[in-house]
Amino acid sequence: MTNLTKISLSLVTMAALSGCGDTTINQAPSSVTITGDTIGDTTTGLLADSTEIQTTGCAEPQTVKTLAGNISTDMDLTADTLWLLDGLVVIQEGATLTIEPCTTIAGMSGTGDNTSYMIIDKGAQIIADGTEEEPIVFTSSEVALNGETPEWGQWGGLTIIGHAGNDQVNAYEVNEAFAADATNMQDNSGVLRNVKIFNSGITMEQDKEINGISFVGVGSGTIVENITVDKSDDDCIEIWGGTVNLSNILLSNCSDDHFDIDDGYEGTVKNLVINQTTGNAGIEMSGHTVATFDGFTITQDFSNKEGGIYFKKDAIGGHFKNGTIIDNSVEAAGTIHSVGLADIDNISFENVTLEGSSSDARFTGDDASSAIDIEAIFNAGTGNIQN
Repeated sequence: MTNLTKISLSLVTMAALSGCGDTTINQAPSSVTITGDTIGDTTTGLLADSTEIQTTGCAEPQTVKTLAGNISTDMDLTADTLWLLDGLVVIQEGATLTIEPCTTIAGMSGTGDNTSYMIIDKGAQIIADGTEEEPIVFTSSEVALNGETPEWGQWGGLTIIGHAGNDQVNAYEVNEAFAADATNMQDNSGVLRNVKIFNSGITMEQDKEINGISFVGVGSGTIVENITVDKSDDDCIEIWGGTVNLSNILLSNCSDDHFDIDDGYEGTVKNLVINQTTGNAGIEMSGHTVATFDGFTITQDFSNKEGGIYFKKDAIGGHFKNGTIIDNSVEAAGTIHSVGLADIDNISFENVTLEGSSSDARFTGDDASSAIDIEAIFNAGTGNIQN
């Protein structure tokens, strides 16, 4: 075969793909364009210059197909194909997108109206149920087809809209044509399990960015487990409202916040690992939010600002259990930083350790009384340690 190129993943990405073998892709022309609801030429089979993705236990893709526009009926993305996103792809209400283990989806480059990203609208579902040995990968076409170095902002990202919003949740900031409602707090938008998102994040307008994964009013019936996000040019994951629970989450190398929650999100996040060498906050919280983090490790070797846990505005709470923050950064904010007056009655710490070489105070804030109150809650909690 010719033009064989290798996906040059970062060390973190390679670690995230452990157990999946060597991942290689061979460039090939697109043979299918799916625009709107119409499937064009469906010529498939082993091309002379076919695409190969070699992963342990995975069959090799034999063709490339392109997705664009609206998908209004059920559709399967199979591992025998490399799927390219060309612009905005919307899974519409009533449709289910099923993605096989070992499948790779690659967003094509572009900005503005040409940005490639996927929205699962409310009333639709995504069933992306990979395994540890056979994960589902979202990446960029630059990496997948051209063998370029993984970088921030090579494509958009994945966004899910649900029925579990609240009166704080606005229309999706990137595309206001899509908005959650508040009709079902147990809404089920599908399954994301053993899914890896690489090289994402596009700024559409100031303060309107596509993240690695965005959840807007997503309900607790949705399963989100064993997720990796690396190199997103904004947040790795951002959640506006909703009740969705997440577990076994690995985040690294994002340019803003690694885990950002807003607008009354009230789910539980279990086993969250953040390895931060870029960006601002490890966990950022805003919008009268009270979430629970049970089992977390934040290693912050660099931060421009905002700290390991950041209470961004007034009336923010959060419950933190069984976690460690290793703060080696030298930025001005403390390990736990607050702005305004936090919701002291809805903050708790249990079995949390703060350590690291940072010379900054462990608790800081623009309102000294709030920082003092949060530290008092920490010191009064069970099993908490400041080293």
